[in-house]
Amino acid sequence: MNKRSVRQFWDIVIALVLSLILFFVSDEVAINLFGLEIIIALIPLMWLGFRHGAPSTIISGFFVGIIQGLVDGELGDWLVLISQWVAPLLAVGVTGLFAKYTQKTLNNKRYSSTYLNIFTGSLLALILFIAIRQMIVPFALGEELLFEFNNLNHWLGLLISWLLSAGVLLLLARFVPQTIIPKRSKYLSRKETSSLLND
Repeated sequence: MNKRSVRQFWDIVIALVLSLILFFVSDEVAINLFGLEIIIALIPLMWLGFRHGAPSTIISGFFVGIIQGLVDGELGDWLVLISQWVAPLLAVGVTGLFAKYTQKTLNNKRYSSTYLNIFTGSLLALILFIAIRQMIVPFALGEELLFEFNNLNHWLGLLISWLLSAGVLLLLARFVPQTIIPKRSKYLSRKETSSLLND
């Protein structure tokens, strides 16, 4: 394995461990705050997506889903495990689609474009996660939808989750850009990454 692969492997492990810790800290998926469900456990996976792209995020999300399903006692029921745990977390890989332009704009200090990429990627990840886990899966299983469109608390929970996720990632990008752009990033030329490291 070359240095980039080793670094990517350890970043996958870090995202996996942090995500699991945040899942265990929260109540299964979300922290219940004043009746609002705030999703924080996806932030490490989003970070991984913006740093290394979709494949790394999908790998990490897969293992997080398996471990969460194991803890929740769903390992014997593969349909429930895949539909309720693995599939929603795989959807977070959508942030990886924004990795290239997030890193390029951040490297060029075009912060408004960087922020737009982070806000868009994190919002799509949250929407897909909630749509699969709280709407598509219950609908397919003939159960009641967990996300109610006429429930203001559900929308506020999504909004706060989005602002919190994007806010953490924006702070990392703005003040510690190396946490978003790895050395020898596959999205930047060696000249671009060396100029970033020399700043």
